[in-house]
Amino acid sequence: MGTFNGGLYCIEGNRVRSFKAGEGGQLVSNKIWALQEDRKGNIWIGFLDAGIQCLHSSDNTFETIDLKKAGLDDYHVASLCLTDEDDLVIGTASQGVAVFDLESRKIKTILREKDSTGLAHNEINQVFKDSRGLIWIATRGGLDIYDVKTGKLKGLSDIMPDNGGIIAGIAEDANGDMWITSARQLVHLNVAKKENGDYRFIPHTYNEKDGLQNSDFNIRSIRLLNNNAILIGGLYGINVFTPENVHYNKQLPKVFFTRLSLFNKVVQVGERVDGSVLLPKNLDKIGKLTLKYKQNIFTISVASDNLSLPEKTCYMYQLKGFSKEWLSLPEGIHSVTFTNLAPGNYVLNVKAVNSDGYMGEEVAHLNIEVLPPFWMSWWAYVLYVLVGIGLLFLARSWILKRERERFRLHQIELEVAKNEEVNNMKFRFFTNISHELRTPLTLIIAPLEQMLKEADNDESRKMRLQLMYRNAHRLLMLVNQLLDFRKGEMSSHHLSLSEGDIISFQGVCDSFLLMADKKQIHFSFFSSVDHFTMAFDADKMGKIVMNLLANAFKFTPEGGRVTVMLEHLQEENEVIEIKVADTGIGVSDEDKEHIFDRFYQTENKEAGEDAGGTGIGLSLVKDFVTLHGGDVTVFDNIGKGAVFVVHIPVKHVDIQYHPINTMPVPGLLSESSGQQVDEVDRSQFPLLLVVDDNADFRTFMESSLGLQYRVKLASNGKEAWNFLQNCEEMPDLVVSDIMMPEMDGNELCKLIKQDKRTAHIPVILLSAKQTTESKVEGLSIGADDYVTKPFNMTILVLRIRKLIELSRYNASKGTIDPAPSEIVITSLDEKLIEKAIKYVEDNISHSDLSVEELSRELGMSRVHLYKKLLQITGKTPIEFIRVIRLKRAAQLLRDSQLHVSEIAFQVGFNNPKYFSRYFKEEFGVLPSAYQEKEVK
Repeated sequence: MGTFNGGLYCIEGNRVRSFKAGEGGQLVSNKIWALQEDRKGNIWIGFLDAGIQCLHSSDNTFETIDLKKAGLDDYHVASLCLTDEDDLVIGTASQGVAVFDLESRKIKTILREKDSTGLAHNEINQVFKDSRGLIWIATRGGLDIYDVKTGKLKGLSDIMPDNGGIIAGIAEDANGDMWITSARQLVHLNVAKKENGDYRFIPHTYNEKDGLQNSDFNIRSIRLLNNNAILIGGLYGINVFTPENVHYNKQLPKVFFTRLSLFNKVVQVGERVDGSVLLPKNLDKIGKLTLKYKQNIFTISVASDNLSLPEKTCYMYQLKGFSKEWLSLPEGIHSVTFTNLAPGNYVLNVKAVNSDGYMGEEVAHLNIEVLPPFWMSWWAYVLYVLVGIGLLFLARSWILKRERERFRLHQIELEVAKNEEVNNMKFRFFTNISHELRTPLTLIIAPLEQMLKEADNDESRKMRLQLMYRNAHRLLMLVNQLLDFRKGEMSSHHLSLSEGDIISFQGVCDSFLLMADKKQIHFSFFSSVDHFTMAFDADKMGKIVMNLLANAFKFTPEGGRVTVMLEHLQEENEVIEIKVADTGIGVSDEDKEHIFDRFYQTENKEAGEDAGGTGIGLSLVKDFVTLHGGDVTVFDNIGKGAVFVVHIPVKHVDIQYHPINTMPVPGLLSESSGQQVDEVDRSQFPLLLVVDDNADFRTFMESSLGLQYRVKLASNGKEAWNFLQNCEEMPDLVVSDIMMPEMDGNELCKLIKQDKRTAHIPVILLSAKQTTESKVEGLSIGADDYVTKPFNMTILVLRIRKLIELSRYNASKGTIDPAPSEIVITSLDEKLIEKAIKYVEDNISHSDLSVEELSRELGMSRVHLYKKLLQITGKTPIEFIRVIRLKRAAQLLRDSQLHVSEIAFQVGFNNPKYFSRYFKEEFGVLPSAYQEKEVK
């Protein structure tokens, strides 16, 4: 017999012998937890803190086993048992189970929790060998069986209550069944061997409801007595029973549905709930329970016919239609609750398990139907389908309607595009005709001007020439009107404002004096001021007055009156008022609403056959007046006729005017004497190349320019270019038309300016195109001047002479590179400055040229460059770059014909205003004044 802290006691007959640690030095510890006798009669002792010892029965001597040397790193022994193979099974307190070979004194096998063997827990409470030779291992985490013969370990925690838990003790009865104690429960395991050699275990659990003490059982405190009774020790005493006297309840229980609770309220039979009776009879007899969708939280209670320990009856249920799994209710729970069941049909299946674990074969069924809400009912779905079909039809009809509308709009767009194309074809036709008319008009007007100069003494001839000249100008005005109309159709008009005296437009009225004399119309002009300077577009203002006067004279009969009145009104907004009054047929109230519409013509029969027109004159008047920010209206004149009133807001622009040099040109006829100057050696005359596809125009130009120039002729650009490639003497200037076959004037100008041999030759382009875009295109490709047809020959000759003089001046002067002021520098400094100047010149047009770029190019830091330039030139890097720009600009102002703004952009100034300011700071005058002074 061993004690926990009192050593070992051996009873031999009537004599008790004791062994204690420290007495004789043989017992290593008094804390004895396990004893086991082997087949030789030796006693194996397991200590809580000192491993194991063997008490030999032959001589009562102790043998101490060193477990570490044997292969087990644990001295806390909890339980011992002997296998059939005469091996000692050691259950430790923390390192699992070890099998100790008594012969070799070595550990054969160790079973641990985390090893591949998979022991339930490493803290062992008891190891027990049964009659079958199996080792039962009770741990703090479950129950395992170890088969020594096969070396297999099987876990039984899943069939134990509470999934194993703490297993306290193990015992075997006379029938070979196992009795196992755990936390407040006793488990009877019926062990049977199957055909394949494995074992089948059938558990039966007993607790305080079966008469056991309601407390935990002590570890290893279970023993089979000699009378086959089993003794179990617990905290509150001992339980003793005989396994043969234990009988099982094998009656299979049946299940009954007893009660329905809705929202935790019991529903009685026949009770009306929400307007309907849920239980017309007992719940177990209705077969089907029908609930509304809001009644989906309910509880169903059940009972069984098991009268033996009914409190241990367990129930299992399955809600078919929701889940296929069977769920178990804890002991003592006799009801199942369902929450938020979706609408549908379900079947509740319930079966019972009696107190001894026998499950009833008969399953109770209850059909449950949860009705859907009205929006989920069958008729609601039918309605949804019908509505969906209706929406599809509506969508289809809407899509078809939209496609038809889109097709209709596409057809309209095609028709509009077709009409636009036809109109553009018409406009192009009229425009081309108008362009073609300008060249013959030039050939008419220019000779007439010369003939008028020669007819000073012949009044009759002069009158006829003046009549021809005025009508030619009248025809030119109509052609220009067609071109203005075309321009308004294709793109918007643009103002070209200039500051001038608007009263000087009285000259426009003078062109109608002859018409007034012819029709005997009293024509007069009145102005409230003699001079008034303002900003206006001279071309468009002239066309406004011209069209209004043409309209007035057209509808005024002989003997009538046409009056032009101009007045400066200083009201809230300062305006110039122009009135054109006549005593003609007037304008009806109906026509006043449309008189300024394009192509609109009155149907007044009093106008006569000669009063017809195109209907675009007054439309252009309104467009041009609107461009000036003014308005035009028409009123009835006092008595008879109409008054057209134009209001133009007074504006001013800052524009510098430069008088045109009108010095007499050698070779032209003198207007006073009509005598020609003496002839000179023609070989010294400048050589001109005139290029035009019109033979009459070439003949006219040759005769007009031949007095002071040598003239060569070419019919198109290709012929002119061939001449330039093969001629022995290059012309001093080229005058070329733009619209020509094979090669136009723009292409010829581009070839001339791109060839190094001819790039110095000035080029004047002649064209009937008066648009700003055409002029910009011509000047952009390198033309030196752009002259529109018809032109004044005197002005053209002056332009030719000026360009030739500038060309010869530039050729004689050569190219001068800009350089900083003369300073005394060393050779190294000179190389640095030369390199800096070259880099600035190469990038002079780049407005974003920075000091960082210059310093990087020169290979020095910005601070070093600043100090070096300041030391050598007396200027900072920014001032150095600006001086080079300004000196290059001064060269361009002297030697080129570019405008000030163009030169500013070429030398890297984005804003001409800043360019003018810096230029004045450097040279003391504005760029425009500098250019005027140097060119003269």
